[in-house]
Amino acid sequence: MAIKLYDYPSSPNCKRVKVVLEEKKLPYETVFVDLPKREQKKPEFLKMNPYGKVPVIADGNTILYESCIINEYLEEAYPNIPLMPADRGKRGRIRILIDYGINHFSDAYQRVRQQLGKGESERNQQLLDEGMKELKELLLPFEEELGDREYLAGDFSLLDAALIPRFLRYEEWSLIPDPAVPRLSRWLPRMKQRPSVQVIL
Repeated sequence: MAIKLYDYPSSPNCKRVKVVLEEKKLPYETVFVDLPKREQKKPEFLKMNPYGKVPVIADGNTILYESCIINEYLEEAYPNIPLMPADRGKRGRIRILIDYGINHFSDAYQRVRQQLGKGESERNQQLLDEGMKELKELLLPFEEELGDREYLAGDFSLLDAALIPRFLRYEEWSLIPDPAVPRLSRWLPRMKQRPSVQVIL
């Protein structure tokens, strides 16, 4: 039986889960949730996810939400194509970096997104510039982490899957490529060549 992914195609959180489903070669079907029509707030959806957000997966009787938790579940439930290292310490490091790349970027990310969502005449340029500057500084630890490796944790992992939707948006915002982060600037096109990532482009 195929996994059901309750999906809104442009959602970075849904894209994060799609990458893992594709990497693990798991059969899945998408169920479109129309966010502008607020289908995610309907009672039948809230029974699955009381937060009223996508993504949600239904795998048999298992219903889960929150993209990174879904991806951890998929890693444990379908280990044949592993996306986490065997070493516990390395797995812990990956989880720390996922948390950093999503939660610690969140304030600046949302500020920039909010300003770019406005018409040019309505934007607060100072807030936009400050948010962009903060995001550039936050990228530097990932530049160091990557080093001379192909992927952020060595092999392709849940870390790369978690971050690629955000980095695709950073590319839209012209934060990357950038001379300040040459390794990440090479990592991003390498990621975009993976079939799993091409599904979300």
